[in-house]
Amino acid sequence: MPIVKYFFEEPALLETPMPDANPDARRRTERSADSDRDPDADTLRALLNPATAYRGYLAGTDLEANRVGLTACSVMDAMVHALTAVFSHPHACGIAPDGTFNADLDMQAVHNWWTEPQGERVLALSDAPIDPAPLHSVAQQARREGSAALRTLMEAGVTVFFSEPAHDGFDWSFFSPAPVRDALVDALRTHVSASHVRCFVLPFQKARSESKFYFEQWQLNQASLPTYIQEV
Repeated sequence: MPIVKYFFEEPALLETPMPDANPDARRRTERSADSDRDPDADTLRALLNPATAYRGYLAGTDLEANRVGLTACSVMDAMVHALTAVFSHPHACGIAPDGTFNADLDMQAVHNWWTEPQGERVLALSDAPIDPAPLHSVAQQARREGSAALRTLMEAGVTVFFSEPAHDGFDWSFFSPAPVRDALVDALRTHVSASHVRCFVLPFQKARSESKFYFEQWQLNQASLPTYIQEV
């Protein structure tokens, strides 16, 4: 039986790096001589008022077939129904693995991207037209360095999906401007669990180690799961 895991962080703060020569604001060595200057207005605003997003990560495992990766499991037809129930918006666009910008995607195209990303893609969905500039910035930078552009998209009401390479196929992560956990859990229960798939929901903070992320590899046969893991 395939396994689907939904990791959530609600809310999640979007940390903006300091404008140092070193993009990691936590490192204090090897700074340039002028790095102690006061932060600019945008950076100061981000530090004093960090942006809030609602983060999710959808992963999959087929234990019988020994395949790890959501899109590598026989769950994607059901997953598309669940994702559509929560994230169906009139405007969608995305950036393909080769950097090509794809404007005005219809929902069938969105379904195809979810099912077979064929590389690292960025997909954006919204009720209003989407500005491609911050989406390009998000796609071209490491996640943390692209947090300012991601903040811009969240403030505009855009949900952003990222295909995440897995051992086989891809998982999907996303950042939403509004809470989605309850709606997505209901959609998983309705569309995915009903398809003879075991679905589990747990907080990001409880799955930071590899063994906890892949708990299904060793823990499902135990009498009970940790209390922070909910099966739906």
